[in-house]
This record gives sequence, structure tokens and C-alpha cells, in this order.
Amino acid sequence: MKKIIYCLLPLLLLFTACEETVEIGKYDNWQVRNEAFIDSLQQVYDAKTDPELFGVIDSRDKSQRIFFKKLPGSTIKENKSPFLTDSVNTFYRGMLINEAVFAKASPPKYYTTLYKELDVFDYNFSGDSPSEFDSFTTFKVSGVVNGWIEILQRMKVGERWEIYIPWKSAYGSTAHQSIPAYSVLIFDVQLEGIKEFI
Repeated sequence: MKKIIYCLLPLLLLFTACEETVEIGKYDNWQVRNEAFIDSLQQVYDAKTDPELFGVIDSRDKSQRIFFKKLPGSTIKENKSPFLTDSVNTFYRGMLINEAVFAKASPPKYYTTLYKELDVFDYNFSGDSPSEFDSFTTFKVSGVVNGWIEILQRMKVGERWEIYIPWKSAYGSTAHQSIPAYSVLIFDVQLEGIKEFI
């Protein structure tokens, strides 16, 4: 009997040593977390507790609202907005949500000011603001995600906005390059110019 116990003892130790520790991944519950972020913006918008937060309905999916703030310091150079058929010159930085970073700022007035701590997935300027050393990107208004289409057609040349695009108005349930599926997209966008469709 003692021999059996001594033989089973190493097996028992082996099983306890193999116990798994569950680590929470960066993108665990990603859809729920992104929806909670947009819901929190909707609550602020509905309660009118942030007079700088605006929202527009996505005309392609009326169940979605795209939120934005006009960033201070930008100057309207031309009182003109692009049409769907136009091309635009923009500076931009795209980021993903990060609740841990946002919580530290309690809450920040502008999330894009935290870009050094966030997951930036695309950009064409590197500092806090575009400089003469940065190059704008030109693209068709109709060639981007719904959230961008809605916002660009409301911006004036020279304006710089912080935009929050719900996942259904962005890439939806499909991952896109380094952007996971169900991602809210946060952008710092400056409209530099319009190339009208002729």
C-alpha cells in the first residue's frame, strides 16, 4: 500500500505543477469593451455633460452615431466641405481604445492627446500636430469607411477633429490589417484641402 502511495505522489505533484494560469489578453472581450466605450460616449452626448462632444448619424446605418470633437487651435482656411465624389488631403492618426490608459487620465478632454500610450495603427504625422516636415495623404471621400465619409463631408478645410467611429461604421466584424474585428476607431484628422471631382 505504501508503494502505491509513493508511486502516486509524483503524479499528484505533476498535475499540480501543470495547473494553468489564465492570463487576460489585450483583445479579450474586445467587442463588448468597444461597445461599452461607444455607449459611454452616447451617455455623455445624451446627458449633454460635454458641450464639445457632437454626434452624427451614419446615413448608411442609422443605428450608429459617429462622435467627434473639434480640436482647439485649428483654423478654417476655406469655408468649404468635400462631397462624396471629391478627393481630400488629410493629416491623420488612427488609434484603438485602451481603457487602462483612459482611466489614468480621469477622463481626458481629448483622447488623441494620449497617442503615445495608445495603439496607433496608422498615421502620416508623428508629433503632437502636423508640421511642415509631414506629408498629407490624398484619397477619395467615397474610398474610406462609413465613419470617415460622414465626418469628412461635415469638416471645413483647415479644421482638426477627434473622431470616434463605432465598429459597425468602421471595419465591422472583420479584422483589417493590424486592426482587430469589432474595433472602435479613434482618429485625429485635419482636413488640409479638397480636390473637387470634375
